[in-house]
Amino acid sequence: MLGPGEEERLKALVWQGREKDLDVQPTVVSTELPGGRRVRRLARREDGACVYLDSDNLCRIQRHFGSDAKPLMCRLYPFGFYPVANRVGVDCSFSCRSVSHGTGAALAARIPEWTALFTEESNKEERQHRLTRQRAMSGEVLWEFEQYFLSFLTDQSLTLLDRVRCCLQFNRLATTGDPSTPAAAQLRQAIARGLPRQIASIPRGGSMDRTQRVIFYQWLFLALNPPPVNIDLLSGQARLREEKRRLAIAQRFTSQQGAPAIDNQDVTVTWEQIAAVDASVAAAPASPFLERYLAAKIIGQRFLVAGEEELPLVEAVPLFLLTYPMTIWTARALAAERGADAVAETDLRSALALLDRTLGMVPLSALPAKVAKVWHFVVEETELVVEATNELLVWTDDESSVP
Repeated sequence: MLGPGEEERLKALVWQGREKDLDVQPTVVSTELPGGRRVRRLARREDGACVYLDSDNLCRIQRHFGSDAKPLMCRLYPFGFYPVANRVGVDCSFSCRSVSHGTGAALAARIPEWTALFTEESNKEERQHRLTRQRAMSGEVLWEFEQYFLSFLTDQSLTLLDRVRCCLQFNRLATTGDPSTPAAAQLRQAIARGLPRQIASIPRGGSMDRTQRVIFYQWLFLALNPPPVNIDLLSGQARLREEKRRLAIAQRFTSQQGAPAIDNQDVTVTWEQIAAVDASVAAAPASPFLERYLAAKIIGQRFLVAGEEELPLVEAVPLFLLTYPMTIWTARALAAERGADAVAETDLRSALALLDRTLGMVPLSALPAKVAKVWHFVVEETELVVEATNELLVWTDDESSVP
């Protein structure tokens, strides 16, 4: 998306004698965001790539005019800033190969770059944070909650699922009443101290019921198959055909019939073949890449976002942690597609690169109406995250997983 004055600056670039197609084709279009707000953005080709992207995957603006000539959104990628409690959370997008493959510069080396970019950001105001739909909370209290979540997610004595369970239990137990009182702070501290020791004694439950399964697989479909980038530019009939096509794919997910789709492309393996892949690498006590991803999203604050709004914490945490079982399913599908019988770390990295593109981008209004009515109850009040994981990982008594 383009900020104030950026469209005019791009139109002033002289492409004559440099790139013939950019001298004649439109490079900026108007697009509609969820909620009806219209913005100007860079045009994209039919394959989804930016019109400025060259065949070598390098930006033609940067090649001819330098990096400072690019729109701010392009220069920010793969980072995003989120002010909270006189601090700035920095999100790293795992859809960027340098991040998902772990080949980029060390984070400490990026601080001068972040500082310069943040000074250009137009939205530097801290959002209003909410514990629940009815109760607000300060940025300091939100930060405190996040530090507890981080302590659970990095506890090497627990399996990754039990770390996730600690986050969910803490989110349920520590979000009652007024979070700003000293008594509430003491309660949070006591819960956080005892949960890691007690989590093994809390029943883990079984697999998903029918309603949970519908919601989980609908959400998985939306996360893995974002709408085509130019769908908002299609004519009414063409858009209707595309929406019908997407609905048919979504129904394959809820019925688990026909070919699943990833990134809007049908895979060549069946649901049964995907289910047969061993995903034990995603359940080990130390799963450093998954742990690093979950922690990075907490630090970067992006787990709080859904569409144009910030979610209340009680909704944001379980919705975000659904990424864990969705990653397991996606990694298994990718492993099956390449003919492997077990998930490897490369599958986890590729799965998270796909899922992270849409984290915080899919508003709840994207769900079918009937599903949306029960979403809040199922996600907040049931053990959907845990039971989805149970269904994708068959546990044995020694806490390992087998296909």
